[in-house]
Amino acid sequence: MKKQNFGSNFLISIHHQENHSWQGVIEWLDTGKKMHFRSELELMNLIHGAVELQSESKESLRTWNDERHINVI
Repeated sequence: MKKQNFGSNFLISIHHQENHSWQGVIEWLDTGKKMHFRSELELMNLIHGAVELQSESKESLRTWNDERHINVI
């Protein structure tokens, strides 16, 4: 599968707020794709998915499973 290189430019339009959460539309400007979102969590998940598609390695972002960088306080 060939990896496409896109940028990380988004246009976020908040159309409504209900139950202390935003609803609206996100447009990935570099691809022209638009999607409605129903919460901030869904919005962040869409952005994360787009950025993950274009990252060179999934290891570039830290996760809770990466024990080498976790400091117990």
